[in-house]
Amino acid sequence: MKKLFIFIYLSATVSMYAGNNTTTMTPIMNRAEEIVKYIEDDMNLEIVRMEYDILRTSKATTRYLSHGWTYMIVAFGDFRFKDIDVKVYRKDDGNWQEIGKDNDDSSVAIVYISPEQDAEYGIEITAYSFNEGYEVGHYGLIIAHE
Repeated sequence: MKKLFIFIYLSATVSMYAGNNTTTMTPIMNRAEEIVKYIEDDMNLEIVRMEYDILRTSKATTRYLSHGWTYMIVAFGDFRFKDIDVKVYRKDDGNWQEIGKDNDDSSVAIVYISPEQDAEYGIEITAYSFNEGYEVGHYGLIIAHE
């Protein structure tokens, strides 16, 4: 339900930016502002990391996550994205093991992780599909916990 709220709200803003300058960060920052307000005010979570970049295919990043917390990992795209996905991996004995994913058909992907152990975790953001006429866009990544 929480993801549905974020998706519906953000989907309404997509058409506002169509035709705008595609090099500006304004659309992704506007989307982030609404997500931040929702995460902090409505969900009462603390944001511990935010990241923005350009995405054509996929990108990966790592973060040390601690046992005893539940983390919300949100990847979202600007108006150019039709579908963005996120997968989370835990590093065990030098090998990455997938432990969570959100690969539904939307421009917002959310995964909740409650680490069983303190460890290094990998996060892979994938541009699954773009709206017609686009093949690259800006994405945002937010990691929060209670």
